[in-house]
Amino acid sequence: MKVIITELMDYEGWVSSLGNDREWKVQATQHRLYSELQEAVAGEGGFLVPATFHHMLIIANGIEEDGHKRVFDIMNAVSPVPYRASSGSGSTLVSAIRKAFEGIGALAPRETHFGVPDFSNVVAAHFDVNSYLKKLEAGTLVEGLSEVDKLAGSVNMLSKEFGGISVYLGGDNVVMFAGEDSLGKLQNIKLDGSKVGIGVASNARSCLKLAAEALYFLRRNKGQVMKVIYDKP
Repeated sequence: MKVIITELMDYEGWVSSLGNDREWKVQATQHRLYSELQEAVAGEGGFLVPATFHHMLIIANGIEEDGHKRVFDIMNAVSPVPYRASSGSGSTLVSAIRKAFEGIGALAPRETHFGVPDFSNVVAAHFDVNSYLKKLEAGTLVEGLSEVDKLAGSVNMLSKEFGGISVYLGGDNVVMFAGEDSLGKLQNIKLDGSKVGIGVASNARSCLKLAAEALYFLRRNKGQVMKVIYDKP
């Protein structure tokens, strides 16, 4: 598994320079940077996880060095502050993240470290709440958010067990990324009030697409709560 961590440098200094009426500016800038960088990363087959926004995480399996350079050409154009970016590889996403974070402190502003490409498979398990919209219509937004919080907590616990990472995607959607060796245990989990579409592919964008396809299948085949789709060779 391979990841790239980006770090915005002197971030607190930049935030302070905006004055007290700043939080809307901070949020707008963070989301603009996330939007531009997510599009660039997706163009190379990866997926960007915002983490703290100060630090963002690229799931980099399948990305080659030329793609890495194209992504950070975009970063150069849109980042409001200097940044640096370090890659890490490991048997799990968690171990890869730790290695990437260990290496980032030695880098100079706008320096990026790519390392060796990784073409091992990634698993994306896309969870959503059963009949979420109907539950919203029958209750309140607060009750709907409680359902989502419960799901996000459960997926976060799973990701810790499998050495993966979980990401809230909005609405009632939570995804877990992990290595392919997690698939056997993942297929044996018990789901309470949710379903999960699972995609397996050599990069994060492709496995997310397959996970969405699996969810589409589940929505049309009531009674089934899990579907796995592998990328075709």
